[in-house]
Amino acid sequence: MTKQCAARGCTEGTTGYSTLCDNHKHIQRRHGHPEQGGITVHRLRPYLKRVEARRAKNKDSDAWSILEARWSALEAHAQGILAEWASGKAMVSAQVQAAQQLQALSGSVPPSTIVNTALAMFLMRDAEPRRFASDRAFDFQLVRRVRGLAPVNAGSYWNHKAQRTTKVYRDLPPRVAELLGRQLREAFGLAGFMLAEKERAEEAKAQDQQRRLAEALEALA
Repeated sequence: MTKQCAARGCTEGTTGYSTLCDNHKHIQRRHGHPEQGGITVHRLRPYLKRVEARRAKNKDSDAWSILEARWSALEAHAQGILAEWASGKAMVSAQVQAAQQLQALSGSVPPSTIVNTALAMFLMRDAEPRRFASDRAFDFQLVRRVRGLAPVNAGSYWNHKAQRTTKVYRDLPPRVAELLGRQLREAFGLAGFMLAEKERAEEAKAQDQQRRLAEALEALA
């Protein structure tokens, strides 16, 4: 007897021993969770602008050079893995593929752009936690948005319905996405959450000032 897909709202039947239908198995493989949607560049843009504004306001802060150095450390680690692999040493396939992805970014995207994008993702997670179905789903979206910065990771096709060229991104094997997500989270996660906390504090302060102003105006004779 065919069972109903375990994804919320789905009435399709499962296949094999899976608890998911074919469509939700594909979504889980691509996005890290069967109920996770993709985070688009458009959706991330407001948070990216916040990071860019913070950077512009604090141009001389050591934070930016430290975070870019963390990215450089990831690049160096990836280069080391690829050098060992090229020499014939047996390597775990997921590690090699993750290193290749980092190398692709290294050669085509400025470190500041990568740092800004990663931090923007953590701001979004703090502001819109329900947009991410799980920690794993967030990691997959973090990887997708950072990978999307490299032109080599994107293809395109003509969308007849929209009458325009649509960009699509090549999917990674789940194990590779998990590994890259962990590496990016370890490099930028703490900074991202601290920045989000600062954003919340400033927003609360602005709201408090607005409230006090309103109360003062109401009290005028």
